[in-house]
Amino acid sequence: MLRTNSKKVSENIRAYIMQDEDYLIERNDGNELSSVDEYLAFAWNIFHDEKRYEIERNYSCASFPIFKDWASGLALGGLFCYYYNRSAVDDLGAILEETEEEKSRYTEQQAEELLTRLIFREMENAWRREFRKSVKVS
Repeated sequence: MLRTNSKKVSENIRAYIMQDEDYLIERNDGNELSSVDEYLAFAWNIFHDEKRYEIERNYSCASFPIFKDWASGLALGGLFCYYYNRSAVDDLGAILEETEEEKSRYTEQQAEELLTRLIFREMENAWRREFRKSVKVS
């Protein structure tokens, strides 16, 4: 079992998100992006665009509850299908490289919450890295 803040889990989450690369390319008018961070930042921007009113109304940058609500609405193609027709426990277990016994510690709801948090964190971090690249410091 891996710790949720490990580099390997970050890599696994990034790979998990990139399974829906085709959907992100489609949303980007068929144009591919040059890095995983760009794809994740693009996905983050989709979230911001679609939930802009709620984010602004709550005076928050992008809170997790708003993101979770967005994700549970099957945003981004099949990325969040674990809310409906896949096992979040199995998906999370694969990402954390857990045994069957370790996976049994989570209910579906707990696994959905943690998996969504990991995706939220990774997308937000990628967006921040991409934002820093685009800002020229004098």
